[in-house]
Amino acid sequence: MLVSKQKNLELGKYPYTYVRTVVMRSLLFKREDYQKMLKMGFSEIAKLLQDSHYKKEINEFAREYSDADLLELSLNRNLAESFKKLIRISPYELSLLVREYIKRKDIEDIKTIIRGKFTSANEKQILSSITAAGTLSYDFFISLLKKESIEEILKSSKMADFGIFADGLRNLRQGNTLVGIENTFDKFYYNQIIRFSKALPRQGALFRNFLLKEIEILNILTLLRLKRAKFGKESVKDFIILPGDNLKDAKIMKFAELDDLEELSRALEKTEYKNILRKGFEEFKKSGSLIMLEAELYKYLLKQSMLLLHQHPLSVDVILGYMFAKDIEVRNLKIIVKGKQLGLREDFIESQLVF
Repeated sequence: MLVSKQKNLELGKYPYTYVRTVVMRSLLFKREDYQKMLKMGFSEIAKLLQDSHYKKEINEFAREYSDADLLELSLNRNLAESFKKLIRISPYELSLLVREYIKRKDIEDIKTIIRGKFTSANEKQILSSITAAGTLSYDFFISLLKKESIEEILKSSKMADFGIFADGLRNLRQGNTLVGIENTFDKFYYNQIIRFSKALPRQGALFRNFLLKEIEILNILTLLRLKRAKFGKESVKDFIILPGDNLKDAKIMKFAELDDLEELSRALEKTEYKNILRKGFEEFKKSGSLIMLEAELYKYLLKQSMLLLHQHPLSVDVILGYMFAKDIEVRNLKIIVKGKQLGLREDFIESQLVF
């Protein structure tokens, strides 16, 4: 939970933690590394990862798993261990910040279980996608998976009061959709983390600005998906996350008032995202897919996270920037591994990567 009574955190200067984080950041793959991987076959990529900072996890899981399953499980475990290491090397105040941030991973894992239950996926398939990189344990997620229904999973989730999912469960029963439940989780997390960020000292301003940018991009993605699905204006508004910034709240609600995806695309052409979205909208017109739009927005968000790493290299921002960059690295590697396994074209795989 959040710090009681929103007490301000005294983060101070912790050069040991910040320098250790910079060292961890230096191990992450660079653009040129991804370019090399795109030219490699599956076995060559597996060998490269085994010789990298993923060696420990790959060797550990190699006794029971192989091929893509081995690599995906190893990537998930390494992500979890990286975040746990941050907590271990951080003093109490910094560890609170790390824990609040990584609750997003708890929510992602719970969503994965709920989607698996919804689609009747087998347990092994669901568990292979669990990262357990947040505050909840892998064993806890196994226990959630054993629940009989989505309602029981929500009651036992430990993340949010069950009552906030009433509308989402109604949508599930009446419309056979998880969108309401997933959006409730997103709203809960971002409302909590924004409130928590207000307890940070002045040096946390960059992080708060990053969170506001992240929410704005998440809202744009939500609007794109819902407008494509032809949701009504009032329904769309229910899915918007409002962080309490008057200007940003008014701006996104104005977008929600637009009639359809075409109007939304024209409105976004007049924003700072104009150049970022142009290629994605061209692809959408050809294929009806939002994948490129999403990738371009995530690339932009990654650049914003880099500001956290470079503008204040010996402050709390370097920790938050590292966590976001590490998360992106694991996402990129999973895309490459899966793409190579499926024999997808190199240019298509590259278009999905964020670097």
